[in-house]
Amino acid sequence: MATLEIHPDYRTRLETFGLATFDALFEAGEGNRVDGHDLRSVSRLQMGEGDRKVVIYVKRRWGKAATASWHDLVRLRFPMLPVHYEWKSALQLLKVNIPVSRPVAWGVCADAARPRALIAFREVEGPSLAEWIHRSASKAPSGRLARSRHAVATTLGQTVRRLHDAGFSFPDLYTKHLYLEDSDGPAPRVVLIDVQRLRALLPWRRVKDLAALYVSAQVPGVTRTDRLRVLRAYFRGWRVTSRRARALMARIERAAALMPGRGRDPNLIDARRTAPPGVVPLADENMTDVDDGRLRVNEAFRPMLEAAGLTTLDAIMDLEGGEMFRLRPGRSTVRLELDDPAGGKRTVYVKRHTGVPFRTKLRRTLSLNPPISFAKHETRGIVRLADIGIASMRRVAVGEEITHGGRRERSCIITEDIAGATQADDYFQANFSGKLSAEQVAAKRRLVLQMADLARRLHRARLSHRDFYLCHIMVRPVAGAEPVLHLIDLQRLTHHRRGIGQRWVVKDLAALLFSSWPSPATGIRSPVFGQTDRLRFARAYFEVDRLTESHKRLLRKVVAKARRIARHDARCRARRGAGP
Repeated sequence: MATLEIHPDYRTRLETFGLATFDALFEAGEGNRVDGHDLRSVSRLQMGEGDRKVVIYVKRRWGKAATASWHDLVRLRFPMLPVHYEWKSALQLLKVNIPVSRPVAWGVCADAARPRALIAFREVEGPSLAEWIHRSASKAPSGRLARSRHAVATTLGQTVRRLHDAGFSFPDLYTKHLYLEDSDGPAPRVVLIDVQRLRALLPWRRVKDLAALYVSAQVPGVTRTDRLRVLRAYFRGWRVTSRRARALMARIERAAALMPGRGRDPNLIDARRTAPPGVVPLADENMTDVDDGRLRVNEAFRPMLEAAGLTTLDAIMDLEGGEMFRLRPGRSTVRLELDDPAGGKRTVYVKRHTGVPFRTKLRRTLSLNPPISFAKHETRGIVRLADIGIASMRRVAVGEEITHGGRRERSCIITEDIAGATQADDYFQANFSGKLSAEQVAAKRRLVLQMADLARRLHRARLSHRDFYLCHIMVRPVAGAEPVLHLIDLQRLTHHRRGIGQRWVVKDLAALLFSSWPSPATGIRSPVFGQTDRLRFARAYFEVDRLTESHKRLLRKVVAKARRIARHDARCRARRGAGP
């Protein structure tokens, strides 16, 4: 049964355009999508023309995303649909005169087979704060721009103060969730959107809200003076040099340090719009849901998947063709060729997960967070690497089905083959073994520096690969340019929100060092890397001309760990060799 509650101010208009029922409004959201995630999407609808034009955004949910979460019980809150909670939150803010995007309607279809829900808001006439900052950073300094920045900072601080004075906390107080009306005028107006996580204000939540705003504004164009202006307006004219203000600022900065990269607008991340030669930018990828949300497909590959009959999760999991590339308990990887309608073949890799290890089952059972499938985890890794400018694999399709609270799982990820690429260990062995010419020596040095840059950017982004061997780095030659490095096999890629510990840095660098030694476990058969190469890598990784004592201590730990990996590998090979 479907129900739809419409705000009285918009009932007549929705009835005029035939959108006064749940099914009609939900189906209208199929077109004009502007954003989308797993099991949810956002669409932009225009009703009318000229002065009578009204634009609304329809946020749709289906499947598990359209049901109440038991996590509400942990938060001591009655379980409620996310769209219903967002509707009530918006109305509560309007009652206390806090600017928020105007709610238009919300509804739910309680179909056990396919639950659906939606909420519609009126468009805010103005840019988001993130967009405004991005545009301001590209403008030449002027008195008008300075006055505009001052007015926006003051209004922003006052709005957040009013929100807290009304007893509300907004943990998603990011610049992408704050919109500006009349941004270039003398009195801009800050409007909140996406308030589904609005909650009661508690003492520690004040700092968390301000930290969310602080970290999302850590972009070019935002100065410390701008932040102090926001705090001064928030403190209602207090001196920002006072002891209380300095103490609060220090707490905000400490909290923001634990939230790196949070709240960024994906549309404004430059790395998603640009890519190395031969790599499709992430912003140009269009992933859409099929099979009732169980599978997300790259539209560029959809005709090929349809021709191969691989447009459902069941079809991919039951696939019997292709060349078995790797087989492990609970997972397998198949190499498959798809027919390209434009002519020729496109090679893809189909990685399927059918089992869940006991430790993962235990972790998912004890965790209060929704379980994340192995395929989705690897997909997130591809996105994280793209955000820091590291090339990886191109997504073709991602599917998952998780049951029994994460204790059972069927998931898959299909990625395109990196044409012309070679594993780094094989590439070094083939191109830089034996006596080298001056050109080969220079090319080898440049490639070592590229690998050091990749490792440094990975760890600075608080990411650890945990299988950082040369065989998981693909080298793709580019005509007239330096080779492009692709990092693959991201199923164990980990984001350390509170900062990457030395243990994980040592583990990654030791794996890389071990795989550079001649060994049956790698493609290195002869001494390709000398001590000079390793020293060059270390200096480039630490970005110093001379290693300090702390750097040397870390490198000694790396060498010791690499030797332990070598001994462990030798024992494993001896056991396998002794078997039948």
